[in-house]
Amino acid sequence: MRDKRGFTLIELMVVIAIVGILTATAYPTYRTFRQRAVGSEATRIIKQLAQAQIIYFLEHEDYFPNSSDPGANLIQVFHNDAPNDPDILLVKNALKVTLSVGHFLDYQLQYDEVNKIVVMQVTANFSIFKNGDRGIQATVDKSGNITYVTIP
Repeated sequence: MRDKRGFTLIELMVVIAIVGILTATAYPTYRTFRQRAVGSEATRIIKQLAQAQIIYFLEHEDYFPNSSDPGANLIQVFHNDAPNDPDILLVKNALKVTLSVGHFLDYQLQYDEVNKIVVMQVTANFSIFKNGDRGIQATVDKSGNITYVTIP
């Protein structure tokens, strides 16, 4: 009787095929869960920003970014910015909201002088909601009304 050690080539090929099939079926599920996680994070952050804008307005009678300085009416933070980026620190100090960077989300805060509202956007470079939208936007007016819309 011969001492059998190791796997035959057929057994190894069958195992590799099974692992490949499992990986192929799991990838779409992974993308869905990633989409939902990033969409939840974007929604949470935009709600924090909207509430922080109301608190900031009540304390300063003005929006952030400072609407009295036309050059400072736009703040943009990108997912690949350093955590100590001046705009991130500016938002953290003014609104007490930490914008997380280093992964998927980009942020924009802008004061619209024509409509007297502040517009905040959180976006990603892939769809983060079930309907295929890539981001979420909130506007806050002087009466404290918040409007949320998704961004295609």
